[in-house]
Amino acid sequence: MKCVGLLSGGKDSVYTLHHCLARGHLPVALASLVPPLGQDELDSFMFQTVGSSGLATLASALDLPLYTHTIAGTAINQRAEYGSRKGKAREHHPANADNDDRDETEDLFQLLQKVKAAHPDVEGVSVGAILSNYQRVRVEHVCARLGLTPLAWLWERDQKELLAEMVDAGMECVLVKVAGAGLGVQHLGKTLAEMQPTLHRLNEQYETHVCGEGGEYETFTVDSPLFLRRVQLDEVREVVTNADRHATVAHLYLSRLSLGPLKPAYAGAERGEARWARAGELCREVVKRPGLWGTEVCEGGWRECGREAWERAAAAAGRLAEVEEGLSAEKGDEGALRLRASARQTGDGWLYLAEVGAPSDLCTGEIEDEVRACFTALEDLLSAHGASLLSLAHLTVYLSPSAHTMALFPRINAVYAAYFGTSPPTRACVAVPGPGPGDEGAWKVKLEGVARVGTAAEGRGDEEERKALHVQSLSYWAAANIGPYSQAVKTAGRVFVAGQIPLLPSTLTLPPPSSSSTTSSPDEAAFDFASHASLSLQHAHRILSSSHFSPLARSTPLALGRAEGAIVWLAPCASRAEWAQKVECCRAVWRASSAEEGRAPPPPLVAVEAAALPKGAEVEWQITWCVPPAQGALQEDAEDSDEEESGAARRGKEVDSWCRMETVSNDTGRPVSYQCSQRSPAPDSAGQDTVFAILGCSLVRNLASTLLSLPPASATSTKPASEPAISYIPAHRLSTLSGAEAHDVVFVIVAGAEKL
Repeated sequence: MKCVGLLSGGKDSVYTLHHCLARGHLPVALASLVPPLGQDELDSFMFQTVGSSGLATLASALDLPLYTHTIAGTAINQRAEYGSRKGKAREHHPANADNDDRDETEDLFQLLQKVKAAHPDVEGVSVGAILSNYQRVRVEHVCARLGLTPLAWLWERDQKELLAEMVDAGMECVLVKVAGAGLGVQHLGKTLAEMQPTLHRLNEQYETHVCGEGGEYETFTVDSPLFLRRVQLDEVREVVTNADRHATVAHLYLSRLSLGPLKPAYAGAERGEARWARAGELCREVVKRPGLWGTEVCEGGWRECGREAWERAAAAAGRLAEVEEGLSAEKGDEGALRLRASARQTGDGWLYLAEVGAPSDLCTGEIEDEVRACFTALEDLLSAHGASLLSLAHLTVYLSPSAHTMALFPRINAVYAAYFGTSPPTRACVAVPGPGPGDEGAWKVKLEGVARVGTAAEGRGDEEERKALHVQSLSYWAAANIGPYSQAVKTAGRVFVAGQIPLLPSTLTLPPPSSSSTTSSPDEAAFDFASHASLSLQHAHRILSSSHFSPLARSTPLALGRAEGAIVWLAPCASRAEWAQKVECCRAVWRASSAEEGRAPPPPLVAVEAAALPKGAEVEWQITWCVPPAQGALQEDAEDSDEEESGAARRGKEVDSWCRMETVSNDTGRPVSYQCSQRSPAPDSAGQDTVFAILGCSLVRNLASTLLSLPPASATSTKPASEPAISYIPAHRLSTLSGAEAHDVVFVIVAGAEKL
């Protein structure tokens, strides 16, 4: 795609342009926010302004047009979120209603609006964000409003590796500002290569960021493989703001710059297509792309464990084929299942919502009308419990085959998006077996959710402690969420992770199917099913490890707590043997990932065969993490990071999760196993939060009296204190971590049950 580069002049904004070219994205313009005339250094939360006097020369070195806009605003909104959390579905509340024109973020909007008017074919925005959620969130918000795709190739990169890569790639950047421990005026004007040993030493002594992500220093780029000519710093002036030798703050004012001669690498390729073709070649030679697989996957042997389990299951395929012949006689009566919406609020402030669908007369019309009716029913349930859409932490969207599996999902998503603004709830989406068109109880979409409504004692919500991670930029880190849902939401001691499928982060496309041997890059080589399962689970782990949730610059999911459990959704399998292989592979990958936490046994896992998964994926992981709120929230002060790490590790060891296996018989005498997984309640909480149960289809009609001894679902939106929220999801095959199998069943999720 054609892109515009957000240019500060520093190393990050220039180096990310190299990644754009290496990946085939063509820069057509540069855009910079500059301080008012006569000022060189602004106290901006968002933008580097030191070195702005040299931006025009730098743009000439790149031979790209430069668009500028003077910064008029300040950091009015300093929250982690930017923009309204309310959706556009309410006409009186447009998506940008909460934006303040006095905020410096709106200066960025005007700048990119100017660029887009001059270059209507621009689709992407190159941004050099590495660790700043504050900056990324605001750039992504502006890009979303303008229909642009943010490209953040440096996001969440290991800073030591990244600094070395920049130096090795020939990036010549000089320090133009110092404001960190151990840095002084004597370091101004030195290059990254010269400063590299010092920066590593200061990192060991003071835990400073080697790439300056804590504001320790800023740079100006004088040469790189993209430059046609080197920038010469002919005259500079030192400006000292704070002369304290322990906290020196100083910068260089770039008084006069010039360009050197044309570099030999561009001889004969100075203009037009030849210039950018040559630049692309140079970038592909020097830019080091991070590998697809993280340390946890490689050292933990996730894929190897999955492959070994796959082979063991394949060896037993003959026996499974014989068993399969005896399992095809009875099918579940999916068309008869039509249950009313229900909700359950627990004493510790969780609200579980289940079977939220549209009235039957709307289930035969346009899909958009059915989705709107689902949200009307959802809002009614939430309102009856003193909550709203803003209270939601997670939603699961179920589609039936009558919705043509995922074919109508773009239309569904367009309506869904109108109900949420900034920091939406997490989401999983699967198509499940269900009644066909014209059948009794037919539906095309239904919702299931979890909301946080505050404790009865406090009588308020937990908005102040809610954190959402919604990364919309293409990167090497994990799959971006372009859609209206967050990767993760952390609230009241739990982290809800959106359903993760094995998308390649840099392209948001699926790797080749596990049955295909065709590969287009080293990242996609040997992409068997174990790789599909490992990549999607790696996405979940990286989301949980994000700096947004942990005060540690490099963390692991263990620092947050432990998994409550997981559902792994699998695409339809052609045979019992294929199902067994995929289930065994997922179990092995899950165990290997849990070994990192020191879990014995690993957290509960349920494998469910879906009718279809988003984008035609083969696997989707849905995970909930637990951080006991009684131990206190994560502290974000860097000075407390060591104490926090040990505290988090202790918390993780105190969280318990277990599974209990039972076997029951249905009316025909066929045994059906079910699994319960429960989050160990905090010392001051009442009841248990979540129970997963797997039940035979014929048990569903008598579920309340036969198994749970609970009253039947009520048509009203307010529920007795003893009644849980129950969701019914048909599945052709289902398996638990311990190996219990059920076929042609209804997967029943019981939330908020006090006891079984």
